[in-house]
Amino acid sequence: MADRQSVSRRRFLGTGMAVGSAVLLAPGQGRAAEGDKDDIRCGFIGVGGRGFGDLQAIHKSPGVKVTALCDINGKNLNRAAEHVADDGPKLFEDYRDLVAFKGLDAVFIATPCYLHAEMAIAVLDSGRHCYLEKPMAITMKDLNAVHAATRRSKGILQIGTQLRYASPWKPTLEAITSGKVGKPILVRAFRNNAGNFPGNGWFVDPVKSGDVMLEQAVHEFDIFNAIFQGVPRRGAGFGGQALRESVGPMHDHFTLCLDYGENQQVGYTHSWLAARDVGCDGMNEFVYCVDGTVDIHGGHIYHREAKIVKKSAVGTQPAEMTNREDVPRESKGDSTQLAVDDFFRCCRKGERPLANADTGRDAVLVGLLCRKALAEGRVVTMDEVLAEA
Repeated sequence: MADRQSVSRRRFLGTGMAVGSAVLLAPGQGRAAEGDKDDIRCGFIGVGGRGFGDLQAIHKSPGVKVTALCDINGKNLNRAAEHVADDGPKLFEDYRDLVAFKGLDAVFIATPCYLHAEMAIAVLDSGRHCYLEKPMAITMKDLNAVHAATRRSKGILQIGTQLRYASPWKPTLEAITSGKVGKPILVRAFRNNAGNFPGNGWFVDPVKSGDVMLEQAVHEFDIFNAIFQGVPRRGAGFGGQALRESVGPMHDHFTLCLDYGENQQVGYTHSWLAARDVGCDGMNEFVYCVDGTVDIHGGHIYHREAKIVKKSAVGTQPAEMTNREDVPRESKGDSTQLAVDDFFRCCRKGERPLANADTGRDAVLVGLLCRKALAEGRVVTMDEVLAEA
């Protein structure tokens, strides 16, 4: 199968050569000789970079069998098929043929952002469970369409904002939302990437990626929404393109201020300008609350002077009195693996995922607010963004 890396969107959507009937290995050569009827049969659309990482996590998840793969890129498809060869998946080039394939309970989607909405709707309308890589969509119209499809579907939708599932994000967020540190007031956050934009073609085209605030910063927007238990009322920001080249105008830096109301704000900086190995750079969120400060990435709570924490002696380290409390390091493990495992748990239990259609929609709403504020150079309200549908 030829490498079709530069294939057009129309080709991706179904004018390519159909290979849906091809079986990599004969039936019966999967991992489980017995109990296959209890496996979750999983399909995957888009098995390139991020998709292959998700596929590796799926293959490690117990009680799951990868029964179908789809990609327009022959090299990606063959590599993925080889990785899960013991499951004997069927191979497809047209995602609609995979959706029509009867041997599926759940489908993962890890394609370019502009394809997320139509593919997720097709999977949800087929009655399957769907794990959709972030962002949920890149326009207000598509966002509402995916959200509506989730409401009418028999399957569940989980979004790939996987930070919610792993330590230190999960326990620090729980500490904040439980009220342990008092009302959150201010978030100081940043993500400063070293290196160039990814060279996969679609990322550097804002029409396809939604720009960096929708392709990447939705992870942080999801965290901000979790901290304040809602979406901002308004936002303003400045930024532009200084060093990194792209197909269309992309932001390689921006600074954003979000107002969640009731004395709750976020100051956030996002860039692709950082030099490598700057010790204080990278990614973090500091949350300033009534009763202390939370270092989300560090996994620490710094209580105000009124509350001193006693730390017991550990080994040769003597006991001490301090205002720092370390959050429990649970859930341990790779964030992608934890998110994937919990998706399958929700499929089996019929439970709503932690990263669900509502949280996914809200994260994109912040991205759309950010993009509009930067484009128009003014304070933009969330009501304006919602009205664009």
